[in-house]
This record gives sequence, structure tokens and C-alpha cells, in this order.
Amino acid sequence: MEIERFERMVARLEAESAAAPRRYQLKVALLALAGFGLLGLIGLGLGIGLVLLGGAVAAALWVGGPAAWLLLLKLGKLLLLVAIPVWLLLRNTMKALFVRLPAPQGRKLQRSDAPALFAALDDMRRRLRGPAVHQVLVVDGINAAIVQRPLFGLIGFPRNHLLLGLPLLESLSPDEAMAVVAHEYGHLCGAHGRFSAFIYRLRFSWATIQGHAATWRGWAGRLMQRAVGAYAPYFNAYTFVLARAQEYQADATSAQLVGSAAAVAALKRTNLASAHRSGFFDQLLETTRDQATPPPDLALRWAAVATQLPATRTGPWLDRALDRSPGAMDTHPTLRQRLQALGADGAEAQAAPAPLAGPSAAQVLLGPVADTLRSEFQRSWAENAAEGWGEQHAQWQARRQRLAELEAMAERDSDQRLELLRLSMGLQPELDLREAFAEFNREHPDHALGLFLEGSARLARDDAGGLEQLEAAMRLDVEATRGACERAHAWLIERDPAAAKPWAERWQARAELEALRQHQLDRLDPKGKLLPAELAADTRVAMGKLVAQHGKGVRQAWLLRREIPADPACEAYVIVLQLGWWTRLRNQGGLAVQALARQEWPMPLHLCLGHRFRAYQRAAMKIGTRLR
Repeated sequence: MEIERFERMVARLEAESAAAPRRYQLKVALLALAGFGLLGLIGLGLGIGLVLLGGAVAAALWVGGPAAWLLLLKLGKLLLLVAIPVWLLLRNTMKALFVRLPAPQGRKLQRSDAPALFAALDDMRRRLRGPAVHQVLVVDGINAAIVQRPLFGLIGFPRNHLLLGLPLLESLSPDEAMAVVAHEYGHLCGAHGRFSAFIYRLRFSWATIQGHAATWRGWAGRLMQRAVGAYAPYFNAYTFVLARAQEYQADATSAQLVGSAAAVAALKRTNLASAHRSGFFDQLLETTRDQATPPPDLALRWAAVATQLPATRTGPWLDRALDRSPGAMDTHPTLRQRLQALGADGAEAQAAPAPLAGPSAAQVLLGPVADTLRSEFQRSWAENAAEGWGEQHAQWQARRQRLAELEAMAERDSDQRLELLRLSMGLQPELDLREAFAEFNREHPDHALGLFLEGSARLARDDAGGLEQLEAAMRLDVEATRGACERAHAWLIERDPAAAKPWAERWQARAELEALRQHQLDRLDPKGKLLPAELAADTRVAMGKLVAQHGKGVRQAWLLRREIPADPACEAYVIVLQLGWWTRLRNQGGLAVQALARQEWPMPLHLCLGHRFRAYQRAAMKIGTRLR
């Protein structure tokens, strides 16, 4: 199902759910039962098919005598080619029903490690009358979650795992931390929680079944693919609406436990902590210029600043979080919607949370074990980051060397001049390069990168004229839109939030277009428009040699250009393969595609089998460039 169609369907179903929530839940439950029925029919049909096949073979052997046995020996391989895929299809279908969620990973806490935390969890369970939390795991991130993991796929003795991010606990007050935990716990409380958890696991299982369906082959596999492909998107849309509605209920559970004021503050501060953490890492990575190894005290550095939100950036960060819209597949409502549901409207929603005066949640709930966790996490981080950090440091060193080479040149061409300015801007931020960039752009008025860099250099010097240069860069090269809008928005958001908003909207519009373009690039639309591929003779010959050398079982191959509706100027190609009859009989087309996909082609492209994309094969025979 296309993203646009999915979003329209979700909007309609949200209105239906809001008008009659109980009836909507019943429809979701019936839809889930229908899914089980579909899988049952698939399994039953395949099982009956295997039984009938076996019975027919046995009957033929009984009636036919020695001649039938001789025929069986001759046709044995053919029978195996039929029976084995059917058996694998049956096995994979049933296996998908019982696939287990991966075990959550983290540093396990015992009750004796953090008695204050476990006492708070016991109090939460008693007050909310919910199930037990069987395991508490501390992780290194700005996140919190409760994962319910049954013993047998969808069913059987579920265990509840609470995941708490130490960096998040460093950022919150104890009440705010419990508000976050209560929100996650709210998904498990009462009948709504059990049904929600079951639907979540069922969504995971259907995603797995769809993954298996993509590997099914033969006529029976294609029939099953159509059945699963028709059902799964509708199940996903219906359960998506239910999952989004339940986020409001989980927020209400949070407010019930700690009060609406703490619940509202927790929602805001969690979003602010994420932005604060991102800025913290941006500043940290700047030190790769001079330090060859990562700092060994990362967690201690974060603990020292986690509750100290920068006053000049808190407002813009909160505005950005309030205005951020969820993606098409994000079940969480917007922050503004969630705050309004908790009674925080208008000015109250816009107000930044009060600074934390007391100890953080990590200090209160974890106690002395917090120091141990910091040491473990920062040691692990330093080990994992060492290679990438060293590479970044080496790149900075290489840039310094290249800058020295460029500075030593007596004469430079235009590319070398711009490279010199660009390296100087990054390595010598104290230099004012505005006039140097302006001189370059006067000589090269159609150079988009030069204009983009001049605009960035001007904004770095608090020169509003940089906005005009960024506009000019976007006019020359539309691919500069996201980078230019990001620079302009980052500069304006702390000076004029109202003026920053249009830049954010343009960034969002461009990001959506690029996401849609990438989506269309990544998948082959069976009804997509195809065009002749204009190739140089030597390129066509080289591609033909690749097909001849690595396309075992390929009888013919054609190259076509695909039209991408989101961006018709974008170049995308597809090679349509026609297999020999023996390759098709043995169902070896996938191997042929894989062998060709591993080769280096002169342009990005897809490979497809003509007997599965009939429209592509017809177009290929009319307007395609013959490669074999």
C-alpha cells in the first residue's frame, strides 16, 4: 500500500475510532481473528495438498504395479521439485506464527542494586494494579520502554522487561522519571494493556510473515503472496490507529500516578533532553580535530550537564518539538496533541519546564549503582567509538595537510581556490572569510556550492546577508535545499523564531519529496512508466559483457529507464531478464538475479524477471536496449 493511501486510510479510521472506540476495538479484534483464519486456510490448504499428492502417488503405485514404480523413479526429481517448495512454504508460514521477539539487551539490575527504584516500581504496580515487572535493564540512551516477551511467539507466559536509559534518568527529576515509566507501564495495565500488547506482537508477526512471503516461489507461493499482501496492509492500518489512540491512554496513566503537572513536564523534558544530548555529542565530536582517542569520561561529562538546559536554546528546542509532525508510520501523536490531552493548552504548552533544583532521577532512584553504570557505559562507548573516532581524527589531519598544500601553491584554479576557502572555514573558524567567498562568487556567479559556503560563512559571523546567498544556492541547485534550509533555520531560530518557521517548512517539504523519491526509487512499480535508455556504445557493450559472464540461465536481457513521478529528472534504470526454460523449471531465477546484483554497474539500477513483471517485459521488447 502506498504511503499516501495509507495516510488517507489512517485519517478515516482515526475519525471512526474517535466516534465509537469500543466498536472500533471489536473490529480490530475481528480483523485479527480473520488473519488467523487466513493463516489457518493457508496451512490447511497446503497440508491437504501434500496429503492428496502423497495419496495420489500411493494409489498410482498400488494400481500401476512395476510400471508405476519405474515411472516414479523417472519422475522422482520432478515430484521433489513440487513437494519440497510446498513443504517449505507450509513450514515457514507456521513458523512465523511462533517467532519470538528478540530478547531486550541492557545492564540487568537486581533489587539490591537499586532498592529505591524497585520500591518505586512496587508502589506503581500496587497503585495501578498492573502486572509485575520481571526484569529491569539500564541502557545507554535517551529512551525508556517496556517490552513484553511471551515464551511462545504470540502466546504463553509473557515476561515484562523495563528498559531505562541512564542518560535520560540523568536529565529528569524522580517524579518525571516515574511519569515516563508509568506511560510505558500503562500499555500493560488492565484489559487495554493486555489487548494492546497482544496486537503489538501480532503486528510484529505479520511483518515477519510478509518477509517470509517475499521468498515464496512458484504458483502456490504467488497465490499466498497475494493473500498476505491483500490482508496485511489493512491490518497494519487498523492496528496503527488503535496504537496511536492508546498513547493518550498511557499518558493518562502517567498523570494518574504522578499528577498531570509532572506528566506534562516529563513529556517536555524528554524531548528537550534528546535535543540537549544531540548538541552535547556535536560539541564532543568537534574535539576529534585535536584528540586522537575518545574521552574516557563521557558519562560523567553528561551527568554534569544533563539537567542544565541552555537558556538560549531551550525555547527553540521546545518550539521545534511542539511543531514536529509524526511520520506516516509513527504511532505517537504530536507533542502538542499529547500536552493538550493532559490539559496543557496555549501558553502552558509553550512554557519551558522549570529548571531542576534537586537531585536527578539517576541519583535518587539508582543511588550508588549509578556510578558503576556510568563507568561501564563510558568504557563500552570509548571502546566502540575508538575506531570511528580515530578515522575522524585522521581525516582532520589529512585536511590540515591538504590545506598546507593548497596554501603553498603559487597559482590555483577555481576548484582549488574554493577548496582552500572551504578547508580554511572548517579548520580556522577564527578567520573572517566573507570577502574571500564574495570575490570568488563575483567571478563564478553560477557556482551553487560557492554561494552556499558564502552564506554559511556570513551566518557564522552573524551576518543576515547569508540568507540571500543560501537562497541563490537553492535556485541554482535544488539539491542544496535541505542543507541551506537547515543552516538558515539554525541561525534564525534563536533570533527570530517566526522567520525560522518558513525555512523549516521548506526543509520538511523537500525532505518529504526526497523521501517519496527514494521510496519510488527503491521499489519497482509494475505499472510505472518506462522509457528508452540512452547509452553510449561502450557502456552498452560493457553491460552486455557483465550479463554474459554472470547471468547464468539468462536467455535475454534489456535495459530500460524508469520514470520517477516524484522527480522526473531523476535517472533510474532497470534490467529486465528473460530466463531460459530450464532455469525457470528449476526455480533458479533468484540465483541469477543475485549473481548479477553483486556486479558493479555503471549506474544504479534494479534487476527484475520478465515473467514476473509482464508489463516490463513487453516494454523491453519494444523500446529496451538489448544487452543479450
